[in-house]
Amino acid sequence: PGHGIEAMWFIMDLAKERGDQALIERCCQAVKWNLEFGWDKEHGGILYFMDKLDKPHIELHWDMKLWWVHLETLIACLKGYQMIGDPELWAWFEKVHDYTWSHFPDPDGQEWFGYLSREGKVNNRCKANRWKVCFHLPRALFIISEIFEQLVPPSVNGSTLRMMKEGMTP
Repeated sequence: PGHGIEAMWFIMDLAKERGDQALIERCCQAVKWNLEFGWDKEHGGILYFMDKLDKPHIELHWDMKLWWVHLETLIACLKGYQMIGDPELWAWFEKVHDYTWSHFPDPDGQEWFGYLSREGKVNNRCKANRWKVCFHLPRALFIISEIFEQLVPPSVNGSTLRMMKEGMTP
């Protein structure tokens, strides 16, 4: 699901440049389909590998939860919400956000863990290797902050946002 979701936000950006609203909407549908398919209904989080026919997996780490998959999903959901206003994408953003921020960041504030077990426990305390480098995390945080700056008027502060989320009038 991770690469499928990541590819969709790349294509959303291209479709936006081309003015192709239909393609943006198809990408958003694909994001939701990948999330419905890849979300671990038992433990939360997005599974690393899935088999469409529910056959056994070749990859031994198929049921792990990886940092980059969740970060790319946050970008895709938020971009999709920004582009078409789909409340399902906002709901997915919140669901993935809650899982991501409660599982991946090191409580000591030193980077993020990259690899969790299916149950959401840190599987490997290594924070950098040939695959986990300083790329997905800062890029995702930067892109997400840019989108929020566009979504929320500068005059809206944090307490006003909480009130809006709870359905209260500021």
